[in-house]
Amino acid sequence: MNINSLTEKALVNWPAKIVCLALSLLLFLFYRMSTLEERYFSVPLGLETNGDLVPASSYPRTVKITLRGENDRIYPILEQDIVAFADLSRFTNEGEYRVGIQTRLSGTALEVSPLEVSVDPAEITLRVEHKVIKKVPVTPSFKGYPEAGYEFIGYAVNPSVLEVSGPRSASEKILDLVTETIELSGRNASFNGEVSLINRNPLVSVAGPSKVVFQVHIEQTTLIRNFEDVPFYFENLDASFEVIPSIVSGSLQLKGAQKELSGLTLAANALTVLCEHISEPGVYSLPVQVIIPDQFEAITSSPRELQVVIQRRGE
Repeated sequence: MNINSLTEKALVNWPAKIVCLALSLLLFLFYRMSTLEERYFSVPLGLETNGDLVPASSYPRTVKITLRGENDRIYPILEQDIVAFADLSRFTNEGEYRVGIQTRLSGTALEVSPLEVSVDPAEITLRVEHKVIKKVPVTPSFKGYPEAGYEFIGYAVNPSVLEVSGPRSASEKILDLVTETIELSGRNASFNGEVSLINRNPLVSVAGPSKVVFQVHIEQTTLIRNFEDVPFYFENLDASFEVIPSIVSGSLQLKGAQKELSGLTLAANALTVLCEHISEPGVYSLPVQVIIPDQFEAITSSPRELQVVIQRRGE
């Protein structure tokens, strides 16, 4: 059989033979695809921006990845070698856009063939706005009241100011950064510690630490108390003399811690009249000295001087 006869036989019914060949190839590919396995996992969704426009609406933070390939090839792929991202860098104006989710392969994912990678969702709708950066004060949040007899005086936080950044509409609404609750109930002394910041808007980021150091100042509650009809105490008066005061009692106004001052009973010498220099009967104007415990402060006392008549006993 010569070459010409072989060629003639090969060309007999050639359209049918081509169709059969194509069908065979399709069957092979179908078989190959039917034997491929699928693997599923989730990865973070990254956003690539030009730095000026940032997301201003919520979007999925993770997406579902489907890998299709040979069983023994797809399962060794490391999840961190498949990156899902939405490219926003081409946008220059604020607005709402539909953006496709892309994938980028690296490492172990580059070594696998055949490999099909699909992502769900395939696209997202996202609003973007100009990025605004500003500094705002840190405001601690307090709950409860100190122990009875004590009061909250003030606080300090460090850092007291932090920088926030985010989409224009969200950043403009942020006037301060509030902390988690600091409990004051039952406290009877100053204390300090660390407390976390609360950021309720995931589109806004805070530069700096996630916690701030605080110091709370608590002191005993100050009370001002008036004492009336306080008798005079005549100190160092010669026993041969007796005194006739122009008035029989005075008054005091004291300041001190509420718990201590509210239960204070004045000593007998609270208003002391000094008589050590009196050696003869007569009329004297003598200084009145206030004698109280050191933890209290005398705001006012009356009288400052007391006019008395000194006479010998029995006269």
